[in-house]
Amino acid sequence: MKNTSGKKPLFLNLIIAAIIGCLSLQVSAQSRNDEDDVKKCLENYMSGEGTRVEKAFHPSATMKYIDNKSGEFKDVPIADYIARVKANAPATDRKIAIAYKNIEGTAAQAEIRIETDKAILIDYMNLLKIDGEWKIVSKIFARKDK
Repeated sequence: MKNTSGKKPLFLNLIIAAIIGCLSLQVSAQSRNDEDDVKKCLENYMSGEGTRVEKAFHPSATMKYIDNKSGEFKDVPIADYIARVKANAPATDRKIAIAYKNIEGTAAQAEIRIETDKAILIDYMNLLKIDGEWKIVSKIFARKDK
């Protein structure tokens, strides 16, 4: 029978709704996985443990900042930063938290707030999903001494 009323048959509407529902669940599950994976990457960085910090960064990552005393622009190779972290024990007298994170497709940004008895540091991280794994590709930060 031909539908002459100009309305889609109920069966077709149900099929379309089911397809949209399945796609939404897949995107939602994918987003949840990305959310968890980005958080895990950031937690590796926040741990302060050398091997975990190294795991958080892509080898070609950059770290740039303005020295809060001299006002000089600094561009530190990430390998130098990781070596410095590995040479020191993780700090235990600090508060550290993810202030926010935003994920869009294969790119993400996050702000990490670190507070010690001497300073407040705000890290801005850019992450990319490279070969299925989230990595920090750039870090900039600001430091305010107390």
